[in-house]
Amino acid sequence: MDGTFVAKGAESGEMPCHHASVTTAARLVAGTGVPSPLRVLLVDGQELLSRGLRLLLDQEHDIEVVGEAGDGRAAERAVAERLPDVVLLRRGSRAVGEVCRRLKSLLPTTRIVLLTEGAVLSASELAEVTGSAGTDGQVPRDSPVDDVAAVIRAVANRDAA
Repeated sequence: MDGTFVAKGAESGEMPCHHASVTTAARLVAGTGVPSPLRVLLVDGQELLSRGLRLLLDQEHDIEVVGEAGDGRAAERAVAERLPDVVLLRRGSRAVGEVCRRLKSLLPTTRIVLLTEGAVLSASELAEVTGSAGTDGQVPRDSPVDDVAAVIRAVANRDAA
């Protein structure tokens, strides 16, 4: 992917909604009373795995993958342009903590879920990896898509209760 991202609707010139202060749980599809899908950005330098996860998550009725980014800089651009509710960030980056900090500063309402390479990290391991920025959740990258979707929903709706 080389740091680029693909945004859903980009081909048609669709522009993102700029209502970042409104939580997903509170947003409704205009006039229908139906909650809008959770907007998710995937950040993973391995394009094949990222695209596979996108295809699987796009099958979920309440999740919309709005873009993919291959590195931290592309993720920053994508967050600013696409305003995701949740960012799935692969741990593989050496500067995960810095990426988390910058993404949170760009869009404080965005939740970040760390995709780990193996088991879920302990609190101390997570703090070591993400620094003071932290994350809102984590899930092993080899988890079933239902588990990944459940974590996305849980962190996105945390402030809606």
